[in-house]
Amino acid sequence: MNVNTMAIFWTIKAFLPSMIAKDHGHLVTIASIVGTLPAAGLVEYCASKFAAVGLHESITMELKTLNTTGVHTTLVQPTLIDTGMFKGVKFIHAPLTPQLVADRVVHAVQTNQQVICIPGILWILQFLKSILPFSFWIWFGRVTGGNTAMDTYVGRTKKDS
Repeated sequence: MNVNTMAIFWTIKAFLPSMIAKDHGHLVTIASIVGTLPAAGLVEYCASKFAAVGLHESITMELKTLNTTGVHTTLVQPTLIDTGMFKGVKFIHAPLTPQLVADRVVHAVQTNQQVICIPGILWILQFLKSILPFSFWIWFGRVTGGNTAMDTYVGRTKKDS
């Protein structure tokens, strides 16, 4: 929670007032798709990413209510990024490269996109979450392997760092 949520909170608290005063700036929140679509075996991580998404959406709503036109926000919701953090996890697709994610984030900032999902197909899942019952997602996690992806997790070791 300290990194995934509180660091975002304190960074926003430190920089946003100046951005609002100058009516210029861009807040980028790197969350995760598990900040919207939960996964088994990741309760704490999902909770911290749900908090990051909620914080980001609340700040965005406040900025729109204040009618700030020069302060923009972008929420980034990628799947697994190949940083070593989730080493050993078996996922439905290969991990995203850090360079791909960085390129997409830069493009999103340059074009003022409010939300990006990486890969883009995740938009469909987010939409479906709003209309399908939770029992569907339990079934979906079962058939895609999402509910057992963390079973092979080994994580980053000292040697990897």
